[in-house]
Amino acid sequence: MNNYFSHDSNARNSSKMLQVRMKYGAEGYGIYFMLLERLRDEDDYKSVKDYNAIAFDLRVDASIIKAVVEDFGLFVFTDDGKYFYSEGFNKRMAFKDEKSKRRSEAGKKGAQKRWANKDPRENDSNAMAKSSDQNSNTKAMPLHTDSKESKVNKSKVNKSKSNNNKKNKTKPRDPRDRIQQEFTEQVWSIYPKKLNFQKAYNAYYAAKVEGVSLETIVAKINEYKAYLKLHGTGEYYTKSLDNWLGGRGWMDEYDMTPPTQPAADGSNQTSKEAQTYVRNDF
Repeated sequence: MNNYFSHDSNARNSSKMLQVRMKYGAEGYGIYFMLLERLRDEDDYKSVKDYNAIAFDLRVDASIIKAVVEDFGLFVFTDDGKYFYSEGFNKRMAFKDEKSKRRSEAGKKGAQKRWANKDPRENDSNAMAKSSDQNSNTKAMPLHTDSKESKVNKSKVNKSKSNNNKKNKTKPRDPRDRIQQEFTEQVWSIYPKKLNFQKAYNAYYAAKVEGVSLETIVAKINEYKAYLKLHGTGEYYTKSLDNWLGGRGWMDEYDMTPPTQPAADGSNQTSKEAQTYVRNDF
């Protein structure tokens, strides 16, 4: 559910959406919600104002994208005019993110509390070991020089045994520490777009709980990297790791067919422009 966002069942009947539907029909309605899906995949819920790239992704005319974004009051632009976003959508996501944050913090506190509770038997063993050391020291009263050395050596042996017992009773390592180390060294380190480490780790942990193996994820990331390189995809159009994992990227199939070259006479200008972009829905 990492890529979830709420959707009102009567959204089609809002005054703004009625205007969109009156002019562009169901296509305009669908374009609006596909734009929201793209915003959901962005870390800051903002999209660059590049209508040609978006049109290529959605497979619609760029003029309709421009109209839906600019003509109906559905989106707002940043001060520099380079990005657009939805104020209503951001409010919904802020509520969802805060709720997820509270759940995550509650889970961490619960885990810390569980690991902080020591096994009572460990305390009993430590107390017995300490008592044994004290008894040994009490019995080591010097009667003769040889006897003193013997008692000291015996005390050292007992203390060594006690220390070994304590080492053997060391609490086992939290399995989540192992998973985080595994994620950091073998997944995060090889992924081509590094954003939001904690979100990415949470998505990886969820995949591990689901039963997905490290080998499967690493192999699919390498395949994804090869796909991006083959199509010359830049970092902006590369999914962040938390979105790739949340979207179950290890189950995706990537078309490794080399892209076709544009016509030499320049007649296929649209195709040439489209090759600079890559779909964001794979």
